[in-house]
Amino acid sequence: LQSVALVARTLSLLFSKPLVAVNHCVGHIEMGRAITRAQDPVVLYVSGGNTQVIAYSQQRYRIFGETLDIAVGNCLDRFARIINLSNDPNPG
Repeated sequence: LQSVALVARTLSLLFSKPLVAVNHCVGHIEMGRAITRAQDPVVLYVSGGNTQVIAYSQQRYRIFGETLDIAVGNCLDRFARIINLSNDPNPG
């Protein structure tokens, strides 16, 4: 990750462009807001390593709850491995 950050900074300076930090999770939520035109959404964000209840208020995202042991996505991944479910994106 450090090497990618270094390349990003270098390109930013080289092309005189601002470097804008983006949170990957927030990027997904913002896309949903743009598509649905939601103003102040409450979101259940479930991905591989995250299960969070997030609300948008006063131009900030705030986490109101999250799993403390294992995220739902990780739990499903483990279960799939135990039952030998294929991870092939094109199982046909």
